[in-house]
Amino acid sequence: MPGLRTRFVRDLVEGFERDGRAEAVGEALRRLEPRLSTPGVRSALRAATHADTLDVADAEELVFGLDAAVSDGTGQLLERLATELFARILAQGTMSISGDLMGTVARLQAPLEHLFVGLPIGFDLSKKRDGFVLFLGVGGRPRTARLLRHLTVGAVRAAQRFARQGMTDEVVLASEALGDRVRLEARLGGAAALPQAPTPPPKPPRRTAATNPSRPHLPTTKPTLEAVDRIIRRASVTPPALPRTAPEEIFVPRSRRPAIEPPQESPAPRSDTMPSLSQSGFLSRRDDDDEPSSSSG
Repeated sequence: MPGLRTRFVRDLVEGFERDGRAEAVGEALRRLEPRLSTPGVRSALRAATHADTLDVADAEELVFGLDAAVSDGTGQLLERLATELFARILAQGTMSISGDLMGTVARLQAPLEHLFVGLPIGFDLSKKRDGFVLFLGVGGRPRTARLLRHLTVGAVRAAQRFARQGMTDEVVLASEALGDRVRLEARLGGAAALPQAPTPPPKPPRRTAATNPSRPHLPTTKPTLEAVDRIIRRASVTPPALPRTAPEEIFVPRSRRPAIEPPQESPAPRSDTMPSLSQSGFLSRRDDDDEPSSSSG
């Protein structure tokens, strides 16, 4: 039967009591005890040894019930208590590596697996450009994965404290439980972060109608596909055909072309063709006028 170390559960319960709500913890234990399959759980916690285990389902019910009764049930208090417990583990041995947070977290695999008896824990740690990602798995037990998530967050924070790599606000932890798997991502900041590229200088502000009232602002619009298509159709319109000339009319020999004669001037009237004065009757009329004068003399 899979279980959780009873001593570890007892340390969590004592941490809830040290938070200043011993009466709330006692009341929650009395309310939760009938739901547990382990009889006399409070007596079992007080007399626990290193080899004792508590059924993992009872441990989950007890820990989550106390977190909801004493705190807001989000697991933040549980993570803080786990940080203190794993800090004790790191302080007892040489598991921490100064300046190497990822290496210290890798050494916490054995303590995490030691807490669960008869329940294999998957542990996969990979490095990223700005930190690392840790995947944990508990086959077919989503609620156990939730508990493992909060315990792992506390373990990573304890490793950060001992590795002295960045302060708390410089290492961002993001964790989530996906079914029976847990994903925890750590992003390192401060001195541990990679050098950032220089920030380019800001671009000068664009001149608009408000900054230059003498020049009106004309809206610029990009040509749409319809406008481009309309321009292409307009350019591809076939011009009207010119009247066609027969080839024989174009290539006519010079000898066969009609001669162009210059315009002739009309000849001046000849003197012999003009009527004489006697013929015109001008002299006869003059003689008639002179006759009376000659007779009177």
